[in-house]
Order: sequence, then structure tokens, then C-alpha cells
Amino acid sequence: MRKLVLLWCLASSSSHPVEEIIGTWSSPPHNVPSKGVPDGPLIGNGRLGGVLGWHSESEHPSVDLHLGHNGFFAAPSGGASSCGYSAGGRKALAGLTLEFPGLAGAQMMAQQLAANGTALIMLKVGSARALTLSAFIHATEDVLVVELHGGLSTEVLVTLWTFSGCHGPPRPPVSPSTRVAQGGAPVSKTTGATSDRLPSQVLAGEKELRVARGNGWPFQATYFPVRWFGLSATLGGDPGSSSFTDVEAMGRCGPELFLRGPCAKGTWRPKEGDGWLAVRLGRWPLMEKPQFSSLMPLAELRATHWASWTNFWERSFICIHDSAVTMFHWYMSQYLLRISSWHGPAPGLFGPFVVDDEVVWSGDITLNYNAEAVYYNAGAANHLEAFEPYFQAILDFIPAARRMAAELYPNCPDSLAFPAHLLPEGVQVPGVGRGDLGQKQMGLFAAVPFILYWRYTGSLAFAERALPFLNGVARFWECNLVAGEDAYLHDAEDCAEEICLPDGDVQPDPTVVLSLLPGFFQTLAEMTELLDPERARHGDAGAPASASALQQLARRVAPYATEEVDGAQVVADFYGGESAHGRELRLHAGGSVAWGGLFAAFPLGTVHRRSRKEEIELVHRSLVRFFKQWPGGKQGNSFPHAFAAAARVGWFDGLLEVWESYLTNTSDPKCRLYSNGMVLGCGGTGLENVGGAAFASEMLLSTAGGVLEVFPAPLDTVAAFRLRAPGPLLVTAQMAPGHHVTEIELELPTPSEEPSVVRTDWLVQSPWPGQDVLVNGQVTNVGADGLFRVFLTDREVVRITGGKKGYWSPTCPETVLYIVMVAQQGYNKKVKNSAGAALGRHRCDDGYDWAGWVLEHRLKWQVTSA
Repeated sequence: MRKLVLLWCLASSSSHPVEEIIGTWSSPPHNVPSKGVPDGPLIGNGRLGGVLGWHSESEHPSVDLHLGHNGFFAAPSGGASSCGYSAGGRKALAGLTLEFPGLAGAQMMAQQLAANGTALIMLKVGSARALTLSAFIHATEDVLVVELHGGLSTEVLVTLWTFSGCHGPPRPPVSPSTRVAQGGAPVSKTTGATSDRLPSQVLAGEKELRVARGNGWPFQATYFPVRWFGLSATLGGDPGSSSFTDVEAMGRCGPELFLRGPCAKGTWRPKEGDGWLAVRLGRWPLMEKPQFSSLMPLAELRATHWASWTNFWERSFICIHDSAVTMFHWYMSQYLLRISSWHGPAPGLFGPFVVDDEVVWSGDITLNYNAEAVYYNAGAANHLEAFEPYFQAILDFIPAARRMAAELYPNCPDSLAFPAHLLPEGVQVPGVGRGDLGQKQMGLFAAVPFILYWRYTGSLAFAERALPFLNGVARFWECNLVAGEDAYLHDAEDCAEEICLPDGDVQPDPTVVLSLLPGFFQTLAEMTELLDPERARHGDAGAPASASALQQLARRVAPYATEEVDGAQVVADFYGGESAHGRELRLHAGGSVAWGGLFAAFPLGTVHRRSRKEEIELVHRSLVRFFKQWPGGKQGNSFPHAFAAAARVGWFDGLLEVWESYLTNTSDPKCRLYSNGMVLGCGGTGLENVGGAAFASEMLLSTAGGVLEVFPAPLDTVAAFRLRAPGPLLVTAQMAPGHHVTEIELELPTPSEEPSVVRTDWLVQSPWPGQDVLVNGQVTNVGADGLFRVFLTDREVVRITGGKKGYWSPTCPETVLYIVMVAQQGYNKKVKNSAGAALGRHRCDDGYDWAGWVLEHRLKWQVTSA
């Protein structure tokens, strides 16, 4: 049934929507390499990542694969180096260059295939001769596979290179290049700890090209685990073409490539233009010998890679028939999530796609929303493994957070204080002042993915693991909240999001703090009650409060502060009303001006479509203010919040059109959706924008106020989805034009081996006003408010349909799909009659005029088809 729903929704021959999600490039990307968001094809496995760039106008067309890793960074070291290393941060790892000297003048185009994590580059010479290069980083193994196909014989110059990190030659210099005699032993080059670069090694031989780069210096090994990250390139396929010739170990990759360091180079002559090359990643302690895993046969690499991607895409889907750009963004966002955060170290601002040693903001894990926003849609898309790298990074930082709290808040024992910037393995990047401009909400924001994961899984094992972190953050806020004369708890002195004026003019009660605290305390109360019933009743001395006390804290958090702006009462960002000082604060250059209404609704805001009328109207006015201040929502850092917040409170007409306009706008190079799925949010934003996909999920499914509602947004198109709801619950639904919901399916997630808390009693909003509702074929009781109750058990799929207009025919999607496909293929009289006859033979009895829909869309296709 679900497969049929997809086919019907898409009106195509694809078995899954993701098969049509393909990024395309007709010319080389502009931002590869880049200090920020790259715009070229991206591949990866969640820890090892690759960015492709190419040059087609040179005498030797070439392809560059820039390789990075979430775990490759340099820790801060005072006085250790120039080149920007002293502050630490993410660093570029290495790269692979393939040159094609026999294909001068070749035309080149590229594709990024979301369905199987593969990038393709086609080189075409003349009218017929073509060569296709495909590349993928294996979904589970740290192996890059590059294949050549097409029978176009050509030699390929292969260069595996490190990054130097500085302009100009290294100090001390590396020894001159050395060629390998035919059949001779491999040769190597090395830079050591006395260099102003991170140490590197290269090895060149007929059977292997190898490069390694250290993520620190030997003297740093006492502070964090310094390792070599090495890449080994070998050739597969026919024995006669599986060796490199003209091999050379180079001290430097040519004077024109001044940012590249030592490299290994050789010539590859694939037989009849077909062959494959594998680049394996190895990691080993600084003083140990290199180790690389054994390489699987190509067929096994392909099969296991594709199987992993198939499993990934089977977990959820969306289909919004008339919004191709929303579909593209949603699926590419899940693709980017999979290749950026899936086992291993946590991604930073640019994931594993760091192709420069001096990326902006150190490319670190930034806790004032950036790192957390990556996961805003992960739960709804049913991709829960993506959270794990983030969790480990936060938990690893607990000892440092405890030391920071002891230093900055000595009167608050057992608390945790987090800075804005950190790296994996508990490493801190130097911030500003008390973490970063004195923002207190870092630990609170760091808890957001923990809260989301708990809501989407109910895993007790996870709760037990998260409890020390959440308790420490709770203790911090117990110390820092102040009871006001109004009996509410206030954050009396803080930064309004990340905006603190240079004169130290901090603000009370930032919206982000007030929006996150109630959900935070409530979540901790739930976990405490389930895991530690004794303390849940009484509390422990020196430890966070009992469950009942935590629930009381949640209820006592102050309401959102408001102010009048342009004659309307809105959620405040800065205070001072219409005074000169107030206007100065509100117009201060910075990212969070007019953000108040966003956080009040999303990601954990307390206002939603089932809140009290006056609360919804306050957020509506605040959102109006935001979109007036930033037309089209084009304010850089707000992208993951603004549209999802508006959808969550049921506002506003035309929101989908504004969203599509943002993503399709190519007139402003600073606000755009790249072909690889990355959204450049009006400036220097990064991986956090994949969380913007929550907007589409919010339009399709809502659990506001504990009530399940499908298609809450005013869509007027064919639509369908399979998403995960907090509870947790898997929901599948489909809708015809005119907001005509045809069917809903509910089921509990597959039981795991871990004990978990799962909601089995649900209130559902009927999408069929005035009609009977059938649950598994039986009429159920529906209240005057349109709510009805559904009880779920393990392994049972509950099917819900509208009752008065007949049952949904399981054969109807096939019939409609057939007619639509016929209508797409031709428009002569015979085809028209065939479609009409098919409709006459089988009328769908769901009450919707499918004949009219088919004819309407056939006419559209007739007009738009060439």
C-alpha cells in the first residue's frame, strides 16, 4: 500500500521519491575550495566526507575530491604555530586529484544522487565520446571508491595530496621531490614537529600512494589524543592496469597550488577506459605504525553501500506534488544529515566538508543553536542514529563544563556551564569572556537534541545516560533563576540570544531561555520519575530537585516579555520600547533582531496551534514583525527557525510560497539553495540549515497539545508522508487536492531490545468534519470538537478512513497512476480515449473527483511538455 501511495502521489514510475532527487551542475562549482559552505557535489558516510570540484577549461581537464573528517582538528595551543593553528579548530585533511591529459576540451557536467550517496561527473569529447567518473564514500566503511566507465581510453594522472595550511613554502622546507625507479621500493617525504604546519607524511610506490596528516604535534599528546589520519590509494580491476607508473613523492604539489603540501603522484592507465580506484582511511596513534583495513571486492562494496542507503530511505518519506523545491530540500537535508552525522565524532559548522585550514568560526561545534539545529528534523524523519555523534560530544565535555562552572559560578556546586564553542573529545575552542559574550543558555541549548530524542524514542537507557548532563544543567539554572515579585522565575541578567552590546548592556529574560526551560524541566522530571522513584518523591541534598519540584519549576518560568513595536505588542528581543535607547537596541546589527516570536514557537517553544488564543496572536504579531523586518524571511541565522515556527502556530496564508521563493531565489548569491542541498542563509551559515527541513514536516504532521493532526497546513495538492511523531508513533497519511485526506495509518515503532516508554493512547483530530470515522473498519466515537481516541498495540497497524463517502479502494492508486502515466506519455485522441475508458471502468470510491484531477494535470503536462 505505501509503495502504491508513493507511485500515485508522484505520478511517475519511480518506486520512491528520493530517486528523483538529483543535484545537477552544468559548470564547475564556484566555492570549492571554500572557507565556508561548499557548493559542489557532496558524498560521505557521516564522519568521512568529500567535496567535488573540477576544471574543464584547462589543457588537462581535472577532478578534485577534497576529503575531510569530523574527527580531524587541531586543538588550541598557545604559541605553537602560526597559520591560525593556535586557536585550534577544524582543519582540512587531504585530497585526490585526477587529471585527464588526453581529453583536452572535454565538456563536463555533474550529478549528486541522493538515493545512493553517489556523485557522477561526465566528460564528453565531441559528439559521441564520453567518460563517466562515479564516486562514493562507503556508507559504513571509511573507503572512497572512484570508478571510470565508458570505454574511452585515456591515462589518468593521480595525485594524493595533503594540505599545507599556509601560503608559501613550509618552514623548515621539505626535501625535493623523488621519483620511484621502475620496480623500486616506495619512497616517502615527511614534515616534523618543528614545522609550522601540522606534521605530514607521504609515500609513493607502484602499488600504493599514501598521505598522512597529524591532527596535532607530539607535545600536545599529553593534552588530547594526537593521531595520524592517513589515506591509502590503490588500484583495482585488471592486473595489467592495477599499478601506478611514473610514480613520484613530491615535497610540494607544484608552485601554483600554494595551499597544498607534500603529495604522492602516479599515472593510472585503466584498460579500455574502465577501472576503479579505492582510497582507504586509517587512523593510528602518533608513535605507532600505519594501519589500514582490508579492502572488500568492488561488487561487495557496491552492494553493501547501496543496501545501507536503501535502508535509510525506507524509514520515512514525504510527497508534496506541486512543490518540487520543498521535496528537493527535504530529501537533500536528510541526505546531508546522513553523510555528516552518523557514527563517530560530531560534525561542526560545515560537517566533514572542511576544505581549508582556516574556515570561518573555526568550523567548530557551536552551541548557540548551530550544532543543535542540525537535528531539528532528524526525529520526524525517523533517522535517530544521527543524534549519536552530537550526544557523545556533549557528554565528553562534561568534565570541562564542571570546571568552567566552578570557575564562573563558585556558589553553584554540582552545576555545568558550557561555552559556545567546542570540539570533539572534550576540547574547548577559546571563546569570548565567560564562554561567549556571557551567554548563559549554552548548556540549555545543548540539551535540545537530548529532549527531542527522548520525545521521539522514550528510551530508558538513553535517559539514564543523559541524566548526569541534564542534572548538571538543571542545577545551573536553579542557581541562576531569580524569583520576581510576580512569583515567576526570571533569568535576570543574560544576553538576548547571541546579542550583547559592546557596552555590556545585557537583557533580562531572553526569549530563547524562557522558551526552552519549561520543556527542559518537564523532560528531566519525567526521566527522574521513571529512573529514580525515591529521589523523584523527595529529592537529594545537593542534587537537582524532585520530579514534582522540577514540574513546579517548569510551571513557574516567567511568561515571554513583550514590548510595543510599530504600534503592535510583540515578543521582545531588546527592551526600551519606542525610546531612543530601545530603537538603538533593536536596530543593533546582529543575528537575532526580531527573533523573539520564532523561539516562542520553535524548536521547544511553549506556543503552538492549540495554545490559548491570546498566546497565538502574540506570536502571530511577532512573526509578522519578523517577516516585515526581514522580507521573505531572508535573515541569515533564522532559516531553521522562522518557517517551522510559522507552521507550528498555523500561520500564515502564503507561507509555502514565501518558503519556495526563498529556496528558488538565485538573484542574491548570499541567500540561496545550492544544488547539493546546502542552504546559504544570507551569509555565512552552514550545516545547521538542514534543520530547516522541519518546516515541511510541520506542515504535514502536528502533535500540538498532545493531539495528532495530519496535514494541518492549508495545502491544496496531492500529498503523502510517512513520519515519526513524538510518543513515539509512526504516521502514514495521504491527501487529495482540496485538502481531502483519504487515509491515515498509525503504528508503534518496532520494539527495541532496550526498555522504553511508549504512548499507546492517542487523541486524533478528524480530517473529515461531519463524517463518520472508521478505525480498522469500525465506526468510532467522534466528539463535537472532532477528536477521537485510538488505542495502539505492538505490531498492529491501525487504519483510519472517513466513513460516509465510502471506503478507500486499495486498487484505486494503481488505476489513477496508470491514467496519469498514459496522460504524460501522449495527447492524441487514442490516448485520451484510453484514459477516459479506464476511468469509466473503475471509479475510485473515496469520494474525490479523480477524473477531474487527471484531466487538469494532463492539460498542464500538455502545455509544459516539449
